[in-house]
Amino acid sequence: MNKFLYKIQQFMIGRNGLDRFNKFLFLIYAVLIIVNIFVNSLIIYLIELALAGYIVFRTLSKNLYRRGRENQAYMKIEAPVKAFFVRQKNKIRDIKTHRYIRCKHCKAQLRVKHRKGKHTVRCPKCRQEFSVNIRI
Repeated sequence: MNKFLYKIQQFMIGRNGLDRFNKFLFLIYAVLIIVNIFVNSLIIYLIELALAGYIVFRTLSKNLYRRGRENQAYMKIEAPVKAFFVRQKNKIRDIKTHRYIRCKHCKAQLRVKHRKGKHTVRCPKCRQEFSVNIRI
């Protein structure tokens, strides 16, 4: 068994392997398989085959520069989406102790302690002060 794993390791030297974009593509592939179990569509099946081929192509590709650029482009798209969902999770987690407001000048998301009444808040990003009225 160790000899087999060693041969696979030797084969993968200089190849792209799995990166974040490949993992995302594989997730889409798995979702399409599950959807196609219920829908049973030829079009979805062909998309699955094309996606599987592209995943294998990216994994075994030796053109590391282009695969790296594709991965960087994906991560630029993924970062704000991921940040949005993390922020929503934090809002739910902190609902009893903090409120989230937007800076009136730079539109940054600020977390302030939940104390009823008027407060003056300074944005750490743009350093502007503005007043906030927390009601609930």
